[in-house]
Amino acid sequence: MSESQRVTILDVAERAGVHPGTVSRALSRPEKVAPATRARVEAAAKDLGFVPNKAARGLITGRTGNVAVIVPDITNPFFASLVRSVEHAARDVDLQVLLVDTGENRAEEVRAADELSHDVDGMIVMAPRRLHREMEVLGATPTVFVNRPVQSRASVVLRSADAAGEALQHLAGFGHRHLAYLGGPRSSWAAVERRDAVRRMSRTTGVAVTDVDVAAPTFEAAYDAAEQAVSSGATAVMAFNDQMALGVLARLSALGVGVPEQISLVGCDDVPMAAMVAPALTTIAMPVVEAGEAAVHLLGSAETVQLSGALVIRASTGPADQTRTGGR
Repeated sequence: MSESQRVTILDVAERAGVHPGTVSRALSRPEKVAPATRARVEAAAKDLGFVPNKAARGLITGRTGNVAVIVPDITNPFFASLVRSVEHAARDVDLQVLLVDTGENRAEEVRAADELSHDVDGMIVMAPRRLHREMEVLGATPTVFVNRPVQSRASVVLRSADAAGEALQHLAGFGHRHLAYLGGPRSSWAAVERRDAVRRMSRTTGVAVTDVDVAAPTFEAAYDAAEQAVSSGATAVMAFNDQMALGVLARLSALGVGVPEQISLVGCDDVPMAAMVAPALTTIAMPVVEAGEAAVHLLGSAETVQLSGALVIRASTGPADQTRTGGR
């Protein structure tokens, strides 16, 4: 089996019908798992030819027993959920998590990586804004990059392109022909992938796309930019993440613009608040729990795990407002 086809802990979990965290415990600390479940995991691992990552498990006997996690914005529920998943998985193998929030500051990201790499046994860098060549400060420190593929380093890649394309098809099916798109940071790999997917699908569906500049991938910045989306004449808005989509929703409400009666709205990440607002937000659910667990498992390796998002249709999308389309 080639490097790209190597069996992962996620494959074993699916075969055994258990949570990936259960696989980790069954193989590293079997006394913590019920015998029947442990047997099921061991059988699945044997059937698939799964080889546990000895380098990652070796971190337990490292210098500090600590793993650093670097995030661009911990106030974003997407990253908060990722960190929580990492903490749970790390606890299962007796590792402690040290958290650093860089506040979307690219220079701070490199500085933190440089300083912490000397004091921890591993690093998990979430949605890095700096490129691989700028992260050479990590040296030989076992590192996993989440949401950015990095050559010769372990990566957990969350793919959203297919789901973003499906979202545009969903809108086109409702008769929308003009979309306002609020993109993410230009230094974000996920933002580029998502925007490119929207561009490709716009050509297939015939939906015109107007880009709306947003100062930051936050609720507040999207709130300020939402009026541009309205003035563009678009009948639908798609935002890079749910935080931004929620900002748009709040601004549209303040402007007296009905969602989805006048403008349909789509976000990405499926943070808890997305299902709590009215109308509930159509969004792309990202597998953050699996991503966090995979990140811990991959420490010490150079493997890549790819996980895909899925469109979740709720009440914020509906038929295009014919008064805004000119009756087309």
